Amino acid sequence: MSEIKTVLVMGAGTMGTAIAQAISSKGIPVLLVDQTEDLLSRARHLVGYGVDCMVEETLYTQADKEAVHSNITYLTADKLPEVGPSVDLVIESVFENPDVKKSVFAQLDAACRPDCIFCSNTSASNVFEFVEVSHPERFLISHWFNPAYLMKLVEVVKGPETADIVVNIVVSFLRSVDRKPCVINQYIPGFIVNRIANAINREAGYMIMNGWTTGEAIDEAIRSTSGIRYAFEGPLALNDVVGWDLILTGCHDVYASLCNDSDTSRYAESLVERNNLGVKTGRGVFDYSDTSPAEFMGERSKRIIKMYKAVEHLNDA
Repeated sequence: MSEIKTVLVMGAGTMGTAIAQAISSKGIPVLLVDQTEDLLSRARHLVGYGVDCMVEETLYTQADKEAVHSNITYLTADKLPEVGPSVDLVIESVFENPDVKKSVFAQLDAACRPDCIFCSNTSASNVFEFVEVSHPERFLISHWFNPAYLMKLVEVVKGPETADIVVNIVVSFLRSVDRKPCVINQYIPGFIVNRIANAINREAGYMIMNGWTTGEAIDEAIRSTSGIRYAFEGPLALNDVVGWDLILTGCHDVYASLCNDSDTSRYAESLVERNNLGVKTGRGVFDYSDTSPAEFMGERSKRIIKMYKAVEHLNDA
């Protein structure tokens, strides 16, 4: 099986609905599955919000909007045995709980064809250690980013038994629905994006804890340099511009002074101890007490869309 004609998204939460929207907008039929009608009703609302947002920002045409609504079918999980044989690709997007994921894949394995490809949208779990499927060569991770109907990147992670041809099929499919897949040849904690993000966060917290600078200064420094450049060149391309001889010279002093904590972030622990969890509690590194989380996230999404438009224009030039 080399062509994906029907996709099943298992889990109709925030990520699952956004993934379904992204795929269905390209004309691919999607079965969006969850346990209850109440959850599916919420999913319809989330899809409607996402579609309206994209139309408002001129990223969807009326045809795109109609494609989403006509190509998503909402089903409860008890329908899996009925619809499973028609599915070419499954994207699981349920709770980050090993027991839940193991149970869900057991249901999917029983319902779907032997040539159906199984993807897990986990952001952290090594699903290859605990999920059991009849054909592990057709099992891999496809990690989408929020909001999935807007963010292009999908990290594709091979399992120890994943067949190369299956990876190629998934990569081709993701490109066909306007995503940017990046392949990782084996499971590593954090994949690409979160490994690099954790390194940055650890060092930022280390500098703050030592009193060397402030959160405001760190964010301003990154926004005003890397934040601009990374839209068109990644860190390795940037180093090609700088020259690796100069990069190597700077390593000696910098590496020796970097934080090397290997178990946790002392700075993150200090925030959690004070219940400064971020936007959801009104305070993190910064103060969000004068805005509601919903309003803040809505404005943030608008900024992402503005950046998306600018970057698309830049990269098309």
